[in-house]
Amino acid sequence: MIKRELYLNKIVRLIDKDPIKIITGVRRSGKTYLLKSICEELKNRGISEENIFLISFESMKYKMLKTGKKV
Repeated sequence: MIKRELYLNKIVRLIDKDPIKIITGVRRSGKTYLLKSICEELKNRGISEENIFLISFESMKYKMLKTGKKV
């Protein structure tokens, strides 16, 4: 894996600021890896794991999520 320090540093500076951030990119470009790195940063800041949500739509675990509306 390639550690994306440049992107991670840019995002980390914005963690506690509005608005919500969206990470987009082509398939297999490292988005999930970057999100996992952000999760680690949050844990290092003392954020409880139960307050961190990482949803990868590549995972079959979340296949039932189709829209933002409750089913």
